[in-house]
Amino acid sequence: MGHEEIFPRELTELERALLLWVLPIDRSGYAEYRRLVEGWKVVGKGRRGEGNYILAEPGQTLDIESPLPQALAHGFVKSAEGGVTISVCERFGDQLEFEITGPASDIVFQGLESCYRWTFSEWLPSRTCPACGGPVRKVEMKTGSGRSLILAFCVTDRRLWVYDQQTGINHLMPVTGYYNELMLQKRVQDPKIALNSKRLFMDLDTYGDSALTRAFSSYNRMRTKVLLGESLVVPTEETVNWFTRAARWLLRGRKQRPRWS
Repeated sequence: MGHEEIFPRELTELERALLLWVLPIDRSGYAEYRRLVEGWKVVGKGRRGEGNYILAEPGQTLDIESPLPQALAHGFVKSAEGGVTISVCERFGDQLEFEITGPASDIVFQGLESCYRWTFSEWLPSRTCPACGGPVRKVEMKTGSGRSLILAFCVTDRRLWVYDQQTGINHLMPVTGYYNELMLQKRVQDPKIALNSKRLFMDLDTYGDSALTRAFSSYNRMRTKVLLGESLVVPTEETVNWFTRAARWLLRGRKQRPRWS
């Protein structure tokens, strides 16, 4: 990953191992991305600096002017040398952008199986937050045909993602975009609230499953994260009373684990 790289080039063994790890083989939705990682070459650098590259067929004209695609997969590996962060963006046309940052080396590659590591790609609804080990607020959503999705929130790590049972993909959601849609749906006009996306997690217990589902449904129609082909069933708006909020707060406190450094 030096400054005098010649493109196109093959992925290094370490790059390939890390990318395939955050695109697990047992989840059908990641299969296309695994094929691209295995078949395409590194054809150039991305716009974000060291460790940011683009995969494509050699000779492909690259687009680094359009907005950066949203993240598809994200993971972290911690070794004696330090932390390595791995991110794969959603496919953009005939190119795929990825980023590996941190002191990555052959030591990380050789000890990958024994390193402390986590990735959102392997999360299941029965598990805690991959990043911090804390509890997750889960909102079950269904389409008219019964397809199941889980909208997941980690208050501690301030993360938001959607698990698609059909494909096994955990779609990482942009917090600000989702919160903006939630504010529109709730008709909140106070800028101190509506423009402060951190309040999504501060006030999460005040929102019922219906409101959170409706915000995702609306957001997904405008900026598709999950291809559904049909509408989500949005339950009737419910009132979140003080007892429900207290129960969620107590549950979060009991299950909370220390954050990893």
